[in-house]
Parts: sequence; C-alpha cells; structure tokens
Amino acid sequence: MTFCEEVRKETDLYWQASFNHPFVKGLVDGTLPLDKFKFYIMQDAYYLKHYTKVLAIAATKAETNEDIAYFLETARHINEAELDLHRTVFKELGITEQKEANFKPAPAAYNYVSHMYNAANNGDVEEAFAAMFPCPWLYQEIGEKYKDAKPGVKLYEEWIAMYSAPDYKEKIEVQKTMMNRYAEANPGKQTVFKAHFEKSCYYEWKFWEMPWTHENWQDEVKNYAY
Repeated sequence: MTFCEEVRKETDLYWQASFNHPFVKGLVDGTLPLDKFKFYIMQDAYYLKHYTKVLAIAATKAETNEDIAYFLETARHINEAELDLHRTVFKELGITEQKEANFKPAPAAYNYVSHMYNAANNGDVEEAFAAMFPCPWLYQEIGEKYKDAKPGVKLYEEWIAMYSAPDYKEKIEVQKTMMNRYAEANPGKQTVFKAHFEKSCYYEWKFWEMPWTHENWQDEVKNYAY
C-alpha cells in the first residue's frame, strides 16, 4: 500500500462526511440556497489567495528544480483562477467591491489557512505539501463521484464540471506521485505528514459546514447555553 492509499484509508471518515454533507448534496441536486454558495465562494477566494502564498513558501523550501518549478507554476495557475473567479462568478453572484472590502474570513477558513501556514513556515516542503494536498484531492473525488449530476443551476453545474474534468484528475495523479515520493524519502516523518494531512481533511469538512451555517465569530459565543 502506498502512502497515499494508506492515508486516504485512515482519513476516510472525513471524506465520507464531505461527500454526504448537506452543502455538497444541495450543490449536486440543485437545492443549495444561493446565499450559502455565495458565502462559500467568498471564503474560497480568501482560501485560494493564501493557498497561492503557501505554494510560494513551499517553492522556497523545495530541493529540486523540478519541484520548485511545479510549486511556482501551480501558484501562478491558482492565482489566475482566483482572479478569474472575481471577474466571472463574483459578478454573477452580485458580489460588489464594497462587499469584498468588508469581507471577514469565517473561523473555519481562517483556521484552515493558519494550519497550512504553520506547516509551511515551521516545517519542510514535504510537510507543507501534506497540508495542502487534501484540498485538490478531495475536490477531484467529489467531482468524480457526482460527475453525472444535473443540478439545473449554472454555477453548480460549472463547479461540478471543473472538478470532474479528466485533466484535473491527471493533476491529482501527479500530486499523488509527489506525496508518495516525499513519504518514501522520509519514512521517519510519515507520522508528521499524516497529522498535517488529517487536520486538512477535517478543515475540508468544516469548509462545507461553514457556509451551511453561515459561521461567524460571534453567534457560537452569543448562543452558547451557559
């Protein structure tokens, strides 16, 4: 069993929870309220911006020219995708510049980004990648699982099409090869890699729960039954 096969099996709880989360199910069958998707998209834009920066940090720690080039190219690609998100999806959802200016990351988004920065800044390139990898891999599996869905909502259909595309799956296979290579070269650190990976799997689940509940910094405290 490869490292990726092993860590995927060990974290399956989070993957299944993501597949079956009402946000994902609603996106797939078209019943997801648009305001929840809008909340998600704004948090995702925040996440992507910082994911790009974490990739850049990983590039500074990579040892081979091949890996440096990979991280920099991926950072460039995601940065362009994030800019395109603003030009297209933000416009369709009516997200104005003023709304962007007043944006605050929800706790789950902020904590997820902080987790990745921690792995990248305080660890090596392998640790950074272990923390980053669950996001694209999970999205590819969601796309594959629901590729035949017909939600009847343009934005949702485009979302599914993006992550179920054959070229996206090819990118994930490349990343699996990288993660397996890192694990094989560092057998003594595999427990650390798994810990970073598991935390990211948990935060992926939280990323669905966050827009589903419109998570913010006050309601949980205000509504707590002391």
